[in-house]
Amino acid sequence: MNANILMVDDSKTIRFQVRKILEAEPDHDYKISEAGDGKEALDFVSASTKEQLPDLVLLDRNMPRMNGDEFIRIFKADPFWGHIPVLFLTTHGEIEELVKGLTELQADDYLGKPFNPSELQARVKSLLRVRMAEKETLRLNSELDVSLQQQKLQYEELKKTKVELAEISAVAELTRIFEKFVPREFLDRIAKTGIENITVGHAESDIITILFSDIRSFTDISESMEPSELMQFLNTFLQFMSEPIHMNHGFVDKFIGDAIMALFDQPGKPDAIEARDAVRSGLEMQASLIRFNKFREKQNYPPTQIGIGIHSGPVVIGTLGSESRMDSTVLGDAVNLASRLEGLTKNYRVPMLVSEDSKNLISHLEEFNWRFLDRITVKGKKEPVRIFEVFNEHSDKNYENKLKAAGLFEEALNPFLKRNWEEAIEGFKECESLLPKDASIEMYLTRAQEFQQSSPAEDWDGVHRYFSK
Repeated sequence: MNANILMVDDSKTIRFQVRKILEAEPDHDYKISEAGDGKEALDFVSASTKEQLPDLVLLDRNMPRMNGDEFIRIFKADPFWGHIPVLFLTTHGEIEELVKGLTELQADDYLGKPFNPSELQARVKSLLRVRMAEKETLRLNSELDVSLQQQKLQYEELKKTKVELAEISAVAELTRIFEKFVPREFLDRIAKTGIENITVGHAESDIITILFSDIRSFTDISESMEPSELMQFLNTFLQFMSEPIHMNHGFVDKFIGDAIMALFDQPGKPDAIEARDAVRSGLEMQASLIRFNKFREKQNYPPTQIGIGIHSGPVVIGTLGSESRMDSTVLGDAVNLASRLEGLTKNYRVPMLVSEDSKNLISHLEEFNWRFLDRITVKGKKEPVRIFEVFNEHSDKNYENKLKAAGLFEEALNPFLKRNWEEAIEGFKECESLLPKDASIEMYLTRAQEFQQSSPAEDWDGVHRYFSK
């Protein structure tokens, strides 16, 4: 389809994005002209020949000099231009604004920002079909050789297009509402052909990175608040915690009371990038928590602490339930382990634990400061897991000492695993002098001292086992 399109928006970025989206449409040749405001657009149309006139106007509402509302009133009132369809691209998403745009202002369609590229392409094609049908009808009428049957076919085509456009609008509106409850990233997995086609039991396997976060001592916090106060607290907290996840290309799968389950799943992107983004999110969540606590401190509230667990592994992504009630979910041992790592942050008294599986995926490990803490097995998992703390100068006041202690701790592990208890104890005590009351150092020092008194079994492998949740 060959067509002239006029894009009117004061944002060069939006104009560039729209141009790229439309130029990527296969089997379509769009000549796209641009204007930075309504005045510039009117000047362009006034200077255009009949052949140069746009077949469709994509119009922003909020612009300097002449906004979209002022432009469309003048444009639609002109007998030479008024038949040209106008599609609003605007940040105004309220129903009242939609009605105003489609009726009072005589816009032909309305699409809110940010918009889905596929939806924009579909709406442009539908409006252009109407425009092209109208142009063809005018041409045939002008030649006085159009038959009654041809007119009927044109009419039916117009009706069909109007119905299609209405259906597209209805589905798009439903999708926008649905995305408030199911992330778009999840919908891309379970609703590739539209949310109206979601079925129970849809499943896909993939390797992704999972992040769990939870508030420490939440029961005590909740018992000290009225229900309305607690709800306000949680909503504010979750807003602070969600932003770093979204900024690092993750998405919140579920809010489970005070807990967050986030997924880092970018189809087509390497697993290494997903793992890196998850670790970045964990560090930035800690920085965001500092800002949250400062905000709460002004209202005389005590500081809030969190635990974060991160693990990468194979999962099944899909829908679960029945035809009448279903839920989107992620299942697999990787999900359980990420949750368990979050719980173990209390044992090791650190804000974040990252599994070795996630660590091994990351290409540039030097981006982060890694501190080995332990080799463990947890309930429901047979294979041992090496766990690490990741920290930086913004997330930890003991940053410098942790850097020094991390190397000394690794050195003390060698004699520990070789059952050289005296040397191991000496090494762990040196670490303790740098980081007093550090849980991991205390654990290993205690183990070495106990083994010095009573040696472990012959099959001892240095793994600490957690049998409870």
